[in-house]
Amino acid sequence: MTRTAIATVCLAVVFSAGSVNAQLIYTGVSNYYSNIQPGMPNYGIAQGSIFIIGGTDLSLMTLPTASKGVPLQTSLAGVTITVTVGSVTTQAIPYSVSFYQITAILPSKTPVGNGTVTVTSGGQSFSVSIPVVQSAFGLATASMPGGSGPSVAAVAQDDNEGGQLLSLTNAANPGEYLTLWGSGLGPVTGDETQYQAPADLTNIPIEVDIGGVGATVTYHGRSIYPGLDQINVIVPAGVSGCNVSVVVTAGGVPSNLATIPVAATGRICSDAGLIPVTPDEYQGLLSLGSVNVGALSLETLTTTSPSTGAVTSDSAYATFQKFTAQQFASSGLLQVPSMGSCLVTGWAWQPPLMYSTAYSSLDAGPEIDVNGPYGVVPLPSYLGADGGDYVEPFGTSPPIVPPTGGMFAFSNGSGGPDVGAFKASFSESLPTSLVWTNSSAITAIDRAKGQLITWTGGIPGNYVYIFGYSIIYQLVPTAQGMAAEDVYFTCSAPLSAGQFTVPAAVLESLPPTGTTLSVDLPPSGNGYLYVASGSVQRFSAPGLDLGLLFFSAGSGISVPFR
Repeated sequence: MTRTAIATVCLAVVFSAGSVNAQLIYTGVSNYYSNIQPGMPNYGIAQGSIFIIGGTDLSLMTLPTASKGVPLQTSLAGVTITVTVGSVTTQAIPYSVSFYQITAILPSKTPVGNGTVTVTSGGQSFSVSIPVVQSAFGLATASMPGGSGPSVAAVAQDDNEGGQLLSLTNAANPGEYLTLWGSGLGPVTGDETQYQAPADLTNIPIEVDIGGVGATVTYHGRSIYPGLDQINVIVPAGVSGCNVSVVVTAGGVPSNLATIPVAATGRICSDAGLIPVTPDEYQGLLSLGSVNVGALSLETLTTTSPSTGAVTSDSAYATFQKFTAQQFASSGLLQVPSMGSCLVTGWAWQPPLMYSTAYSSLDAGPEIDVNGPYGVVPLPSYLGADGGDYVEPFGTSPPIVPPTGGMFAFSNGSGGPDVGAFKASFSESLPTSLVWTNSSAITAIDRAKGQLITWTGGIPGNYVYIFGYSIIYQLVPTAQGMAAEDVYFTCSAPLSAGQFTVPAAVLESLPPTGTTLSVDLPPSGNGYLYVASGSVQRFSAPGLDLGLLFFSAGSGISVPFR
């Protein structure tokens, strides 16, 4: 795919059908690619960046309307946007307008400072305050705009491979040159309604971390398209995996986090320290017409908080999924961070569940049984006769894992129409002895600093995952109420390392605990931080091409994110 085609993908706008303008309702302003929200330390609309205004009835048009191309205009489908900072007013440059969203460029000549955006459409208008900053980069991802959802893969191309997009079967190699895309590096000079003359923004300090390692940046500046930036980097040595984290810090402000696949050799990525599937095995699975995958999980976590003390909860589930080869290649084995990397998502990660909606369920029978030292715990089919997912009945949560661990096995009796009878046992008695050695010293998390985590014990030869979350409370105008949204992070590290520092860029992607957006209320409450030892093994069953058996044990604390 050519560089121009990639840029076109980056500028693509997802449209929604509109209706006749009634009353303009504003819901938010953010960078088009990062979707970072007000109240976050890295929030701001950068000079010269592409930003979005969300709401309803934002256009009189019954159908979405996009600019017809360069040169761009300062009015589109009867919609104009002005930005005022102090005594200076500039005219934003719309790329597209629709019923729910306006996409526009904030002119580079807009001064830095607290400003006001005013949208006028159909004779009506509204205004909202925004901070205009020099730099606040948004990294383009496959799930743009906003970078949220199951996929956080960066839109990145391998310049050593003719500019091909990276994928799980076209991974980058250390030492190769990549192009990353996004918006918000900083201001430029000249007419931003016209094609741009690319120029390195050497006045904007930049750092690109890939897998937690600083990468060499060879260019960072505007592409030929107004508002669209490109960053050229060299993949550092020593990183590999299917979900290697990428974060750009421009002008001291971290971007949203994304991932890229990196293979030590060849073009098929793997996470050997996390998932027992080799590149050759993965290639073999991709050669099948369809891929049937089964995942079994057993987890025990002890959470300590001031209100409840120490409470241990066990959870078990099983899922059986059928993918086409194309679906399997695009979803990946697991949406987990590669070793030494971190992910920031809007959902709680519980491996080895594959985060993809593109599959069909497989029926493994009426229930899956978990057999351990406390006896048998049945997991009935969540979808009834259709099978697919098997979980503990809500509200029962019987104890499964003793404090000392033990031997555990999953079985499905006589089996089902899609997955035959199996018994999957862990290869050895599993301990729960991971000790989080500095948990008592963590009374609050300063998101502007990295957080050191140390441990001893755990499941020998395996890995540690560190995860936590904080909550945003946001006003929902149409519902006249509040909605809570959890923001999670997860990091993976070798058990043998004994320690891991969660980067500041990751922590700054979480809101301060209890943050309330658009409502004049103070932060309150606590978030949570967990450290657990994980182990993934293989199992086989009639009808499955791949079976994964997961166990984890760890502890968590209630802690404020400041």
